[in-house]
Amino acid sequence: MTPKLALLLCLFATWVSSSPQAKPAPSNLPEPVTLQGYDGDAMEPFITRDGEYLFFNNRNGPKDQTDLHWAQRINDLAFRYSGRVHGANSAELDGVPSMSAAGRFCHISTRAYRETLATVFCGIWREGRLTGSTLQTKASPHVPGELIFDAEISASGDTLIVAQGRFRGGGFPQTADLRQARWNGVEFILSPDDDRLFARLNTRALEYAPALSANGLTLAFTRLEGNGLFPRSSLWLARRKTANEPFGVPTQIKADQGFAEAPTFSADGTMIYDHRRIAGRYSIWRVRVP
Repeated sequence: MTPKLALLLCLFATWVSSSPQAKPAPSNLPEPVTLQGYDGDAMEPFITRDGEYLFFNNRNGPKDQTDLHWAQRINDLAFRYSGRVHGANSAELDGVPSMSAAGRFCHISTRAYRETLATVFCGIWREGRLTGSTLQTKASPHVPGELIFDAEISASGDTLIVAQGRFRGGGFPQTADLRQARWNGVEFILSPDDDRLFARLNTRALEYAPALSANGLTLAFTRLEGNGLFPRSSLWLARRKTANEPFGVPTQIKADQGFAEAPTFSADGTMIYDHRRIAGRYSIWRVRVP
């Protein structure tokens, strides 16, 4: 090799190493979240709007006693377990927590479904305790066999995006679509006029587990297809320019590992936390918002 050729190769290597095209793209591989002091299954995560708390429920199988739990932030990938959410749990299934920026806490419970056909409860959360929890009887379709099984309250507390499903026995619902309820100052009321907001999102597949960004302009949700022996879950994002217009065509978050469901946004909106079933166990993971 001539000295001139060696010099050219050295200059080329230097240019490549400093070129923007040569820098590796940020990794979008899912990262596991640690819950210090808790070793059970963790599902349906919700990160509070200030990022300081994580709410979740344990496994929600038919034979499980499903309760709401909470943990305090250590860092972005670690939380310290603080116990069950006092005032929220019953002898029936209690799960799917979410909370407004001001502390209005909503969740799903089947404790009163047989009598009321309603499943959404909302109260005020402070210092590890839920008070004034009230059944939102009008945030329900009131159709036997159909129920609201997922719900996410907006940061403002004015709206509740829900998943309505038709169930026939255990397991996955036969149908599932996203809808919205509005707060009238006293209670949440299901709003048929808002079904248009999700026209590009709802399909023949199952759409559920909604998560709304703090500004209300980005919606993450789960889509389930082939709900037989081998269902396929995927996470999706849909965006809009204003809070009262329909969401646009959704795009898939291509960062799957395990059976992923139930997204929730980080406080700054750059990350999504979700639960994943890996080797038969549910745990919480984090992935970058594309």
